[in-house]
Amino acid sequence: MRHQEFLTGVATRGGFAETDDARRAADAVLATLAEHLPGDDRTALVEALPNLLEVESGVDRANGGGGTPTEAGLVDEVARRSGWAPERARYALIAVIGQLGAEDADLGERIGRVVPADLRGTGPTLPPDAASEGAQGRPQPVDADELARELQRLPEWSGDLSGIERTVELPPERLDLVLERLRRTESELGARLRIVDRTPTSLTVRARTESLQAVAAIDLDLAARFDEIVGAVG
Repeated sequence: MRHQEFLTGVATRGGFAETDDARRAADAVLATLAEHLPGDDRTALVEALPNLLEVESGVDRANGGGGTPTEAGLVDEVARRSGWAPERARYALIAVIGQLGAEDADLGERIGRVVPADLRGTGPTLPPDAASEGAQGRPQPVDADELARELQRLPEWSGDLSGIERTVELPPERLDLVLERLRRTESELGARLRIVDRTPTSLTVRARTESLQAVAAIDLDLAARFDEIVGAVG
């Protein structure tokens, strides 16, 4: 589990426009969870977290084992720690718990034994109190200059504002592994690459947000993660 990637996943799931808000959510939720997880589960949480998150949230200093919490009780605790209204605190809980489960399935199961089911959502969430579409974390199209800069960072990709594509050629078993890892990454980011063409030894994918019919920042992030996956597998 990597610190910045974890916060990016929380931001995507919770609709937090600022990294500071994702960090604030993570600190409040992790501290709250640590107060209620039994000893072994709390230890698993501490061991899974990057050191910086562990220290910032105070997870390693929590007593733990605080009984079986209710949904309202957890929301109130996160609201108190974050200073947010209860509704936004609830979205923070869902975002952080969802990201923990995506990063570590065993940890997700441990948390799931303590946390009420309604707080264990796995998809992206959109807080209703955000002031604008951008603040809600809804995808926003990139402009031509930004896309041109990003394509320099992503030299294997080509296209325009309506979508970018990349073709990969690998043995069949490695393509299968690429797709398996891609699905996990898509779940983390709350975005998907569209498979344009698939043969036994090649795969062509397109990055764009279908609801916008345009490339958004999250699509570029996913394209970069896809490159990492291909590099690791290939």
